[in-house]
Amino acid sequence: MVVLTSTTITNAAKGFSGPGTNLANLFNLTGVTNRDKHGTELWDTWIVGAPIAGQDVDTTLTVAVVDDLNHNGIYDDAPDVVTDQNGDGRIDLLDLKAIGVASNIETVKFHINGNPA
Repeated sequence: MVVLTSTTITNAAKGFSGPGTNLANLFNLTGVTNRDKHGTELWDTWIVGAPIAGQDVDTTLTVAVVDDLNHNGIYDDAPDVVTDQNGDGRIDLLDLKAIGVASNIETVKFHINGNPA
């Protein structure tokens, strides 16, 4: 699985390489729901401990399952960092399509609040 935000910070010491950083491994709880012959729905929970995608900023969340690129029968080929495959200066769904995906690509725009709770 690949999870990207358009505003992910760059911080090599903490393992973040900007908007191409695959954030999927940060999810604390993953559940599989609504499985049928047409698809499977995944629910993920993420307890955010640091503002890695910014504060008081608009961002875009993009999620997809990467295809079985090495053809070993296991969908385990999601990269740690998605690169700008088409050279347009953005990391987005077009780059995921260029890599190859096995699912729909879901994109959601939202605002990350800057005020502490």
